[in-house]
Amino acid sequence: MLPLCKFYRYLIYRLYHFSDDTPVINVLVTLSIAHYFLLLDLLLILSSFPDLDRCFITPFLKMKNPLLVIVPFFIAHYFLFYNKKKWNAINVEFRDESPRHKKIGLILVWTYLLIPEVLMVVVAMLK
Repeated sequence: MLPLCKFYRYLIYRLYHFSDDTPVINVLVTLSIAHYFLLLDLLLILSSFPDLDRCFITPFLKMKNPLLVIVPFFIAHYFLFYNKKKWNAINVEFRDESPRHKKIGLILVWTYLLIPEVLMVVVAMLK
């Protein structure tokens, strides 16, 4: 597993404890989708450069089956982020957080998860 900054460790902690039925799937799917939207945002922004747009970005954005890209994202996230021993250490690290820190952390997590979607809509509207 990659060494993660404190915010990413907290993000994994919050997503892991979002629902007790499938915590691993919560983390992997949510991070995969969020990073997929960030990738699309980056590609939409870079598509405003004509040279990059013709050779790489336009074909990627016009793919008929976006699942061809998101499935490797799921697989990559599994290998990059899933490590049960590390997740146990993350649980111990954030277990005793204060209610104030929990509220602030939840706001930061929701902001991180919603910004890629909002940014994508804004960039698409500006194009």
